[in-house]
Amino acid sequence: MINFVIVEDNNHYRKRVVDIIITYMMGNKVEFKISEFDDYNQKLSRCIQDKKYNNIYILDFELPNATAIDIAREIREDDWESPIIILTAYTSLALDSFKQRLQLLDFIGKQIDAEKNLIENLNICLKMFSKEEVYRYTYYNIEHSIPYKSILYLIRDGRRIEIKTIDKSYYQNISINNIKKLLPKDFLYTTKGVIVNMKRVKEINWKNQTITFDNGLQKGILSRSHKKEIEKYFAE
Repeated sequence: MINFVIVEDNNHYRKRVVDIIITYMMGNKVEFKISEFDDYNQKLSRCIQDKKYNNIYILDFELPNATAIDIAREIREDDWESPIIILTAYTSLALDSFKQRLQLLDFIGKQIDAEKNLIENLNICLKMFSKEEVYRYTYYNIEHSIPYKSILYLIRDGRRIEIKTIDKSYYQNISINNIKKLLPKDFLYTTKGVIVNMKRVKEINWKNQTITFDNGLQKGILSRSHKKEIEKYFAE
């Protein structure tokens, strides 16, 4: 899922940006959400620290409590992948902003072809994400792109598969054996009808046959019949 993080204190202009994004994304069939902020605050800071989604940041340069450069610095403390687009009425600030070496995608003037330039940037963002390590499929005419790193486990649910991520579940009409063939080597069977992303495993308890993931979730989805291949994976 793509999360558009919009930080703009002008309500009218923020709504304009939201409308542009919704219109654009409706034509792409990609799952997305929009997170709106009117200033830098703790809620925005928590959003920056949350790595559940592929974030695209669209930041107004001048805010009551910060500048876009301040926010970009916080983003880049441990995230050099999320695109950052800055919106401003003062395009003369662009050169100095790029000199900050924060890997900004673009600096868009609000008064000159803003919609056209924003859409061009959104095209670039989607191409960037298409190169990430993600699992892609279509379900009920919706295209899903799920980063492998966000998947905890996959489990058979009748004739479909539940793909359990950090914050939600996705579904696909495919067999457990066929989906296994499409996944990286870090995804192993742990019991019948269950595949686990070993990169997200924090602890394995063979006595209780439970797996604890790095987000604290504990599930009884472990069988001794797969002990050999699981222990071999962690020994490598």
